[in-house]
Amino acid sequence: MSTILTFETLFGDRVRDSGAKFTTAQIDRAIVEAVKRYARVRPVEAVQDYPGDGATFDLALPTGWVPDLSTVRSLEYPTGQRPAALLEAEDWQFYRVSTAVQTIRLTTLTPSAGQTLRVTWTKPHLVDVSGSTIAVQDEEAVANLAAAIGLRQLAAHYANTVDPSIAADSVNYRSKSSEYSKLATELEQQYRQHLGITDTDSETLAGGTFVDVDRLSSLNQDPLTHPNRWR
Repeated sequence: MSTILTFETLFGDRVRDSGAKFTTAQIDRAIVEAVKRYARVRPVEAVQDYPGDGATFDLALPTGWVPDLSTVRSLEYPTGQRPAALLEAEDWQFYRVSTAVQTIRLTTLTPSAGQTLRVTWTKPHLVDVSGSTIAVQDEEAVANLAAAIGLRQLAAHYANTVDPSIAADSVNYRSKSSEYSKLATELEQQYRQHLGITDTDSETLAGGTFVDVDRLSSLNQDPLTHPNRWR
């Protein structure tokens, strides 16, 4: 099983030839930042079921929900239908107390006893000494991004480390900064190519959903050939 040690090794493989030196703490910080960026593109998708009782319409946020990072993908009620009975946007909302989201409030229904509502949602990835939620096929790409983050920080350090009284050292610092910056760009480009992110794309994918379009005709009636019950 992959752990943060796996990513530390992959990180080292990518920067060793450049002569760059990093502490373990610096490497781990770069890995954490890379995992956060990766999670914006390919988050962990999870589900949580809520048994109905005929009275509860405020649902506690799923266990492990991370404010400002987690998102709801869909709400299904009741479960087990074919096709899945997904709620529409107007059927639920986030309910806030002060500035924080506290619950998912159902606005048009209350789950009945014996029925289950299922929330599909996203959460960040986790990489630590115990394991990793990063897909195996993406580990090399995430390591590329982590190394790019570390090298770019190192390039910035050398760019700001200039002693004008020693010309040779000044040239050496600029050379190192340029070298690390170039390698960082190459590694980050490999990461983006692997995930299919073009140069003009944001790393945050646009959200989307499917909804029923219940429109009436100009006579305030169902369309003749495509009534609402079929759409």
